[in-house]
This record gives sequence, structure tokens and C-alpha cells, in this order.
Amino acid sequence: MTGFEFIAKAFKASYTDIAKRLDLTTSTVADWASGRRPIPKDKLPLVSKLFGIDEEYFKKKELTEVEKIKIEINYLERASKRDTHEVEHTITDDDGNMHEAYFWHNPHEGELRYKYEELACEELVLNLRRILNYDFHLDMEYTRANDHFKVVKQLADLLAQDEGKEGNEEYEEITEEEVQRRRNVSIKVDALRSMLHFLNGGKLLGFGKIDPFEQELFDLLRKYDVIDTEPPKDKRSYEPFDQVSSKHKF
Repeated sequence: MTGFEFIAKAFKASYTDIAKRLDLTTSTVADWASGRRPIPKDKLPLVSKLFGIDEEYFKKKELTEVEKIKIEINYLERASKRDTHEVEHTITDDDGNMHEAYFWHNPHEGELRYKYEELACEELVLNLRRILNYDFHLDMEYTRANDHFKVVKQLADLLAQDEGKEGNEEYEEITEEEVQRRRNVSIKVDALRSMLHFLNGGKLLGFGKIDPFEQELFDLLRKYDVIDTEPPKDKRSYEPFDQVSSKHKF
């Protein structure tokens, strides 16, 4: 799915509606969205302005998961400004007296919150893939060890967040698609949480020998498509200080 096609779908915009706003034919917009024809340079700024999204997204043949989620968040934030409204609610005080109260209700609040959680998970996966996709038989540089620490800390901070924030559930309608999407987010968070248990003795990944803990970790990473490499063979053992470059002084 091209960037243009995904953006139109995320914004619930038909090609006919887009064509009317840009004074074009529906077939022209459909050709651009499908990738059959490139968007002319003089039309690209108009399309970008219509959706309020950077031009580069419309030129891409395929978007990353992070880019897709950011576009969905963009739409939901704008829809929130449009659809948030005041709701009247009756409350009873300690003396039994009833009062009318008002609060602002955003019908997209729940979906927007879960999209931000989904974005955090996807960005963590990208960081983990970047760090873990290297030759385990090579000595690790001091900067790589620093990268491990930062990602593990980011992971710990994410898992420490409240996973069950309460919203205005009685006003929130949850579709089957939303239920499944929330389950997917939960699965990803559980998978990332499980990885912490494989940091044997508090050692950073890549330190020490390749033991059963690391073997199980690699199985988990491949299962959730974080990496697509085979687990490394234990050709030689490393001690933690062997991984630090001699260029770094303490």
C-alpha cells in the first residue's frame, strides 16, 4: 500500500472527495494513490497541504509501521479537536444532594491513547532490531554497550507506565477491530517485558558466554520478528572488559 493510499484510508477520505477538493478527476487521484502514475511536482504541495502531512509520505511506495501509526495519530488528534464535546453528568454529594456537572468528552481518547502505546512499542522494536542485528563474534565497542543500556532503560520506563488507565468507559464504544488491536499491543508489551528476564545477573546483552538464557531470548526475538538471524554459535567466550575498546580510559 502506497503512502498516499494509506493516508487517504487513515483519514477516511474517498478519492472522489479528494478529487473535488483538488479540482481533479477521481481516476487521476486513484492512479496517484495506486502508484500507477507519480504525483506531479506542482500538485504534490497541494496534496500535502490538504492533509497537513509532509510531502515525503506521499512519494513512498510503502510506509513503515512507525510512519503508519504516526499518520493515524495525526488524524485522531485532529478528529479529537473536531469531535470533543461537553457532556452533562449528574453527581450526588455526601449529603445526598444531586448536582449537575459537566466534563469534556473526547470519543477518540481511548483509541488515541492506545495508538501512542503502540507507537512506543514499535519504536522499541526498531531500537532492539538495530542493536541486536550485528555479528556476535566481533568485539563490542564501548558505545554499543551504552546503546544497550539506553534501550533497556527505555524498555523499563515503558513497562513502568500505567497499563490500565481508566477513561470514560461508559461513553467509549469499542469495535471488534479496536479490541483486536489492543490485544496486539498487549502481546507486544508482554514480549518486551519477558526479554528483561533474560538479562542474566544484570549483565547487558552480548556480555559473557552464550548460555541457555540467551538461546531462549533469541527464540523469543525471532518469534516476534524482532530479528531474523539464527542464534550465534559459541565459538569463544568473552569477559565483560574484553568488550571495551582500549581507546576508552577510565
